[in-house]
Amino acid sequence: MTETHHSSQPRQTYHHGHLHEVLVKKGLEMARSGGTEAVVLREATRRAGVSPNAAYRHFANREALLDEVGLAAADQIGVVMREAVAEAQPIDDESVAVSQLVAACRAYLDFALTEPGLFDVAYRISDTGLDALNVDRSKAPNLPDSVIQDVLSDREVTLSDRVDVRSLVILLWSVLHGFASLSTSGPLRGEKTPEWADRVLDVIRASLRGAIARA
Repeated sequence: MTETHHSSQPRQTYHHGHLHEVLVKKGLEMARSGGTEAVVLREATRRAGVSPNAAYRHFANREALLDEVGLAAADQIGVVMREAVAEAQPIDDESVAVSQLVAACRAYLDFALTEPGLFDVAYRISDTGLDALNVDRSKAPNLPDSVIQDVLSDREVTLSDRVDVRSLVILLWSVLHGFASLSTSGPLRGEKTPEWADRVLDVIRASLRGAIARA
C-alpha cells in the first residue's frame, strides 16, 4: 500500500493586503540576519507558508520585494531617529535643534552598527533616487532625511547665511551614510568603530553649531 504523506504545516491563507505585509516582514527577517543577499522571494513565501504563485500577485520578482523591504528598513532607521529627537536634551549653550540633530545622527549610526543587515538593505532601493522615494513616502513616513528635515523646518530654527534646509539635510545624510557604510562593510570595521563614531558626531555637532543660530 502506498502511503500518502501530508505536510504537518498546512499552507496559510491571508487577506490580499495582509499577505503583502507578511512577505515584507519575512524579507526584513532575512535581511536582519544576512543583508540584501539573504532576501529571496521564494524563501519569503516559504516562511509565510504560501505558494510562490500567491506571492507573485504582490511582487513581480525579487527586485520588487527588495525595494519594499529596503523602504521598510529605512523607515525603521527613521523611527529610532525620531525617538532620539524626542528625548534629546540641549547641552551647554547650544540650540535645541542642534541637540536634536546630533541625537538623531547618533541613533542613525547606532542602528547601522547594531543592525548591519537591515542597514545594508535599507539603501538597496533599486534605481529610484530621491524623486521616486518622495512618491512612496506614504509607505515610509520616517525616512532619515525626512526626520532631519522636520527638525530643520521648525519655525524656531534659524539657519546661518548661505545655508538652506535641503542642502544641510543632504550634507548630514551623506556624512552619516558614508561613515556607516565604511564602518559596516568597509575599512573602518573594527574595535575602534564606536570611538570613530563619537569623533564624527563631535564634528557634526561643531558644524551644526555654526550653521544653526542659538534659539
